[in-house]
Amino acid sequence: GVTRLLGSASSKSTEYTETLNLFTVSMGQYAEEAYNYAQKVSEVLGIDPAAWLKNQGIFNSIITGFGVAGDKAAYMSQNLTQLAYDLSSFYNISVTDAFQKVQSGISGELEPLRRLGYDLSVARLEQERLNLGIETSVQNMTQAEKSQLRYYAMMTQVTQVQGDMARTLQSPANMLRVLRMQLNLVAREFGNTFIPILRAVLPPLIAVASA
Repeated sequence: GVTRLLGSASSKSTEYTETLNLFTVSMGQYAEEAYNYAQKVSEVLGIDPAAWLKNQGIFNSIITGFGVAGDKAAYMSQNLTQLAYDLSSFYNISVTDAFQKVQSGISGELEPLRRLGYDLSVARLEQERLNLGIETSVQNMTQAEKSQLRYYAMMTQVTQVQGDMARTLQSPANMLRVLRMQLNLVAREFGNTFIPILRAVLPPLIAVASA
């Protein structure tokens, strides 16, 4: 039991270190500002900042991969991360499922978000770009331009979803969601405390066992 607990805590701590590395590399010069924002969200909503950092890092990698400039990508990835949490809360789906749907949407896949009421079809995007006064047709847009148009459509459709996590924080589903995140935090902190001790103690034990 103790071995399993230590192993789990150690794994959580290692995973957090890897998440921070992914996030820092992805966000580049915007990493510190984005990290501080994630900590503030965690304080207000009680969520695990590691999950926020991991998913914002993934969103940022996807968006910059399309060619969107760093400052715009950082802003978009932050809002898409918040949107995923709100979708999870509003539709009572897992956070993982919500993030997968938002990732699919920003990447141009229609079906995952269509089930939640979002229309990211070419026809809808054509209407959006006309409403915005953009002359270039969707077909002739660059990948960066298309991703920004999809982002605009996602942030302006089904707007009642936005902010739902904060509004309904005391609902049973959200309280359970926050509790699970807090338990992850405890496990990770436990791992952070004991990993240095394990690194010091395990080599002599392993040597004795081998002998």
